[in-house]
Amino acid sequence: MRIDVHTHFQCLDFVKHLQGRSTLPKSVLDGGTYIIQCAPGLSVPAPPKIIDMEKKLGDMEDMKIDVAVLSHGIPFGPDVLSSQEADEWATRINDDLARIIAAYPGKFVGLGSIGFGDCQRSIVEVDRCVRQLGFRGFQVFSNISNKLLDSPEFIPVLRHIGMLGVPIHLHPAIPLNHVGLSTASLFLSLGFPYDNSLNVVRLIQSGLFDEVLDLKLIVAHIGGVIPYLAGRIESYATPSAVFPDALRLTHPIHQYLRKLYVDTVCYHLEALECCYKVMGAKHMLYGTDHPFGRPDVAAELVEQLSCPAPDRELIYHGNAERLLNLKELPVAV
Repeated sequence: MRIDVHTHFQCLDFVKHLQGRSTLPKSVLDGGTYIIQCAPGLSVPAPPKIIDMEKKLGDMEDMKIDVAVLSHGIPFGPDVLSSQEADEWATRINDDLARIIAAYPGKFVGLGSIGFGDCQRSIVEVDRCVRQLGFRGFQVFSNISNKLLDSPEFIPVLRHIGMLGVPIHLHPAIPLNHVGLSTASLFLSLGFPYDNSLNVVRLIQSGLFDEVLDLKLIVAHIGGVIPYLAGRIESYATPSAVFPDALRLTHPIHQYLRKLYVDTVCYHLEALECCYKVMGAKHMLYGTDHPFGRPDVAAELVEQLSCPAPDRELIYHGNAERLLNLKELPVAV
């Protein structure tokens, strides 16, 4: 069995709504396809395979994927809108996702969207997603409303999600610092993993992992640069004679890094092997980023990974079943 925890849909109504904006991000209709202009140098299309679930199901069959955990496939959340509008659109996106899940029983699972316009309203929507819509977690972006993820106004919402026991899938957003990021290739290959990694470490330093001891944070794209730079992060998080003012955490930072989860979206076997050696099979969840990047490559790399068969099964579905509480689904038995 394969459960894809990083795969996308788009709410077409939200994409159309972005047409009315005078500033970025906004959308334009080009030859029958909507193009979302995210930032100077980066535009993201709305291809049929992210709108039409029948087409997505066809690709899932080709990639031998049994269940897709859907999240909204734009590198920003509804928080780019005004506060009230952001919360309203989060509700509408979540309702659209619930409609898709109901239309295809046993094939799709939902990660909710959050507006972050009003803290209390966001918490109410989180509760609705879990208790009424049956979503199994949330997609949160690496920065929100042009602010860092650990900004005080966002922590109560993140804390509430953690206390509910459902996971957060942390997806890169448009980096706050665009300097040097002049093309899509630079945004996607370097800017996204850096922004995700930076805000993961900042979230650790905020103390949230000490407040919510069982916080389940799944970092997209094999954890960004964290597995590769774990030793450097650990070294400079420890006070020393040269840098005595390093932040003093309750525990050494490596204990927090080892609690992170990652999805397997990458396109290089050696990178996946590094992640496997650093994070371990119990902290890796299968993902493809469909329909972006090269989902066919991402889909097959786990098969090429040098690991025991039980570890591969954990990555393919065991960890997702546990973190997202999917064992009760008929398809996941």
